[in-house]
Amino acid sequence: MTNPADPETPENLAQRYLDLTAEYEQFRYHLPDALLELELPSARVVSMNRLAEVLLGYTMEDVLAGLYGYQLVDEESWQRALRAGEEDFSGRVRQGLPYERRPGQQVHRFTAIRKDGSRFPIEAQGSYIVDARGVPTGVRFLFRDISARLAAERERARLAAIVDSAGDAIVSRDLDGRILSWNRGAEALYGWTAAEMVGRTADVLAPPGQEDEVRDLTERVTRGEHVQVTTRRRARDGRLIDVELSLFPVLDDSGQVMAIGGIARNITERLRMTAELERTNRLLGALTRAQTDFINGGDPAGVFQAMLELLIDLTESEYGFIGEVKRRPDGAPYLHTRALVFPDTPEAQEFAARYLPGGFVFENLDTLFGHTLRTGEPVISNDPARDARAGGTPPGHPRLDAYLGAPIVSRGELVGMVGLSNRPGGYSEDDVAFLGPFLATCATLIEALRAEELRIETERRLAAALERSEITLWEWDIPREEMVAFAGNTENAPERPGLQFWRERLHPEDRERVVAAFEAHMRGETDTIDVEHRYLNSRGEWGWYITRGRVVERDSEGRALRAVGSFLNVTRRKEAELERERLELLIRQAQKLESLGVLAGGVAHDFNNLLTAVLGNLYLLRQAVPEDPGLRELIDDAAHAAERGAALVRRLLTFGRPDIAQDEVVDLDTLVAESAALARPMVEPQVKLVIQGGPGRALVKGSSSALEQVLVNLFVNARDAMPDGGTITVSRSTVMLTSKRRWAPPELPRGRYHVIAVRDTGTGMPPDVLEKIFDPFFTTKPVGRGSGLGLPTALAIARAHGGWLSAESTPGRGSIFRLLLPVLDDGEAR
Repeated sequence: MTNPADPETPENLAQRYLDLTAEYEQFRYHLPDALLELELPSARVVSMNRLAEVLLGYTMEDVLAGLYGYQLVDEESWQRALRAGEEDFSGRVRQGLPYERRPGQQVHRFTAIRKDGSRFPIEAQGSYIVDARGVPTGVRFLFRDISARLAAERERARLAAIVDSAGDAIVSRDLDGRILSWNRGAEALYGWTAAEMVGRTADVLAPPGQEDEVRDLTERVTRGEHVQVTTRRRARDGRLIDVELSLFPVLDDSGQVMAIGGIARNITERLRMTAELERTNRLLGALTRAQTDFINGGDPAGVFQAMLELLIDLTESEYGFIGEVKRRPDGAPYLHTRALVFPDTPEAQEFAARYLPGGFVFENLDTLFGHTLRTGEPVISNDPARDARAGGTPPGHPRLDAYLGAPIVSRGELVGMVGLSNRPGGYSEDDVAFLGPFLATCATLIEALRAEELRIETERRLAAALERSEITLWEWDIPREEMVAFAGNTENAPERPGLQFWRERLHPEDRERVVAAFEAHMRGETDTIDVEHRYLNSRGEWGWYITRGRVVERDSEGRALRAVGSFLNVTRRKEAELERERLELLIRQAQKLESLGVLAGGVAHDFNNLLTAVLGNLYLLRQAVPEDPGLRELIDDAAHAAERGAALVRRLLTFGRPDIAQDEVVDLDTLVAESAALARPMVEPQVKLVIQGGPGRALVKGSSSALEQVLVNLFVNARDAMPDGGTITVSRSTVMLTSKRRWAPPELPRGRYHVIAVRDTGTGMPPDVLEKIFDPFFTTKPVGRGSGLGLPTALAIARAHGGWLSAESTPGRGSIFRLLLPVLDDGEAR
């Protein structure tokens, strides 16, 4: 670097210029403000310092590539910059005259645009770069990002607006106690304006005699203490206001107390409301306890008496009553007291002893309480002696200085009233309003008492009417899942509360359908519950019932809370219907089998004669034909088909007119064992065959081979009904066939029968198939797997033995066939 004392040679001057230029570049590049230079008139950026690069996001490469001033600010900012330039030039440059600077330097606010497109506010100061003639050739801008400053200004303005708009009084003071700020909340609370209070001390707010309190609080806060007190302050009009006062120190950057802040809130109304709320809470708490006691079966007289005593205490009354409105046969109202409190004086107690034993009744309507009975309106009388509505009091009645009578109304009807007497200072409309919850509770209790009395009477009448009927009434508390029968014939109703108990006693085949009917109604999909089902009664017997009911109470969200309904015992009717249908089916079946048997026997006999001729001729033909294998094979096939036809004819003959030897005594246990042994290779291993013996010996008269044919046929059919495997259960029992004709047609003689039951766990049969299974040639098996004569032949064999073959089936649950055979008595067995 050159020394300024060196001779000013051209070389030294050139070096000095280079040195100064380098220093300037370093100074410019590291300025604390962003520096940007534009050339004129193109507005192209020719240089920017480091801070400008950081703020705008551009680099010198971007500058060299071509960057213009109008790219760095938004349109509105660019237009303002141009207008400012026009004003600065003042038209002189256009005229070729040197530029004249205006005194001072303006600061402009623009919106800058970064390379990434984001925008931010800046403050910019511009100066022109001029040539030797004083003509501007460029513009130099110093600018800074003012985002943080603007945010701080907005926050200060927002806080100031919040303080000024706050409902509380917010006041600041200096350390000498002089008021610095006074918001609109303070104006509203105290009545002085900010113009009146700023500069004054806060002593003016102190009630007479409490000036020392204000100074003491100020000193405490000056020492750095935060203070919260409940006190009183004086308003401009002299009123004393209860305030909640919070005082706090305002600290400077070094942590020293520089001012005192204060927030005051008017709590006069809150204190009054607190006292009123405490009184109301006591009342509501007592009312809640009274309702709970009443619901839990408490004595109504005791409940009303406790409520009245509390009300007299809360209203500072001397005595009073709660009464229920009754009506005489002619419709005239009178008042029967539910609770009464009299003064504890000898005269008042003597009066009470005279009237209370028979129930205190108000009948004279020309009185203050009578006015309420006639009009349904409250009565306030703070001078009863001069009140035109007063009709006097009975002899011995306690003195009456002030009176309040309030009606108890339920659903628009006057059901009672409350009377209070002798409150110091009298009564007002505020007292009537205070009584609102009390009157509503009294209305609820009186309505509940009336409803209970009506319910008891209604239930008494209903129980008497339903006592010998087949109807049982029930009520269901849905959230608690309790269902109880309360009237009518409750013999077959649930023996104890509980929906689950009742549900478990529904027949398994009906349970899902019944539950679905209840759930659909609770969801609102059906108007009522109406479902027929079987139910296990207290004697352990299945009976038929029709259950009807509906939801009578829901919550605000539509959930069912309570339902009522009835059980109608239709067992006798249902059994009669089922018996009639069963007998009609058996009669039709027997008649059909009888006619089919006759037809089958006749056809089979004639057909058998034809087959005999066919077989004979085939035999002769076979003897006569030459030794031709082809012809012999045709003859053998024809003979085989004829023999199968003959076998079919024999089965038809057995179905039509079975010829059963009746001189054999058959042991059924032996028959079942031998039949099972014969059938096991055909049914196992995919099906399990289980034998369950019966009590004692079981003997019948007939043909063991024919009966064995019946059982084997039943075993094979059961196997075919269980393609995926299952269990065949064979059991034996003895029944008495009575007039109910269970499992038998009407013509079957009554008496004792052995029953061999064959039960499977197969697919079961629908009713239309079950009705046809004994029809000849009817079969559900594939072609070639069954002839359709197995069950008809089995039934024919059973009938030939003086018995019957019955069938019951449920789709998906399997089938049961019962072979009924007459019991052989001991004499016949020998």
